[in-house]
Amino acid sequence: MTHPVAPLPGQPAAGQAAGPLRILMFMGYYLPYVSGMTIYAQRLAEGLVRRGHRVTILCAHHQRDLPLDETINGVRVVRSRVLFRFRKGAVMPLFWADLRRLLQTHDVFHRHVPGLLDAYISTRLAKGMGKPVLITHHCDIFLPFGLLNDAIEAAMHTELRYAGALADRIITYSEDYAAYSRFLSLYRHKVEAVYPPIAIGRPDDQRAQAWRERLGLTGKKLVGYSGRFSADKGGDVLLRALPLLRRRVPEAHLIFAGEFEHVLGETFYETCLPLVDRERGHVTFLGNVPMSEMPHFYRMCDVTSVPSTNSTESWGMWQSESMLCGTPVVTTDLPGVRESVRVTGMGELVRPHDEAALAEALATVIQHRERYTHPKRDPHEVFQAERTLDAYERWYNELLRKAP
Repeated sequence: MTHPVAPLPGQPAAGQAAGPLRILMFMGYYLPYVSGMTIYAQRLAEGLVRRGHRVTILCAHHQRDLPLDETINGVRVVRSRVLFRFRKGAVMPLFWADLRRLLQTHDVFHRHVPGLLDAYISTRLAKGMGKPVLITHHCDIFLPFGLLNDAIEAAMHTELRYAGALADRIITYSEDYAAYSRFLSLYRHKVEAVYPPIAIGRPDDQRAQAWRERLGLTGKKLVGYSGRFSADKGGDVLLRALPLLRRRVPEAHLIFAGEFEHVLGETFYETCLPLVDRERGHVTFLGNVPMSEMPHFYRMCDVTSVPSTNSTESWGMWQSESMLCGTPVVTTDLPGVRESVRVTGMGELVRPHDEAALAEALATVIQHRERYTHPKRDPHEVFQAERTLDAYERWYNELLRKAP
């Protein structure tokens, strides 16, 4: 398990900042867009604001009805105008002007990657203005096979490699992911790891049961999925596993929480409609669920699973949240993704794309649930957002002390 190391003599202790910091974060999308990256950035930014720091997030103006400049829970959000979108990316022709203006009044530049071919430009601009640069690497780039996709992936990786060379420090979710990452392996000397900021409210058994009843799912064995219905999350694998699972657990029922019909840059749900139609009586799609309701969603489920299929998944915060709510998980044996199960023992791991193994593991957890609800390590001790905040405060201050 990776934790921030003890400070050197004369340095502030973890969680003890030298003074209020002015931090500028840059990422493609922010609220109200929901993804693992935006949730991570939101929890980090708002946690730093609660500790007295000033945080600004520069991102794309991805919805026309959103203000160009607003404050959300103490975090200033500046949205740069979008000329057009390319797949999941937003092309912001004037972002460099917005970035230069904001960098003048901030101490540290914090870049979240991957993005759309703007990591190097933004990092070089910040370094040219004498600002220390910290990169949080959320996942590797992985596009479906094809000549165009191969060219795009090569360009994005090359551009990100140049940004990494300029960065003062690169942060990842776990040492396990760093050991296998195509990008991180190039810069191990400047890579640090800390678990993501996991935060979830307290689940309520009565509200969870009432939700089951409203959905007409009393008596069902619920397999929960939390996240966007996108190609890399393995929702199709879960749908193919369902009939196999029902051979052993006839009352099994899938329940999806997250965007499914209008996922930005994807038509994967439409591609999977034949699978959805085949299992229509055994699948429920809730759409986006407010974060305040997610603890009751996890508690309502007998097991949760998002069987991600490739390295664009580096952790899967859903599984840590599920564990904190007392619900075991089944996930894929991928670097970083497997960390939560390995540390707590609250679930099973399966090979990616293997619906038979997934069905078998889900059945095992459902039928022997007590085995997985008594973890070898308490998830409340393992997953602490404050520990993540401590680490970032220490890294920011170290970079500022070293700055010329």
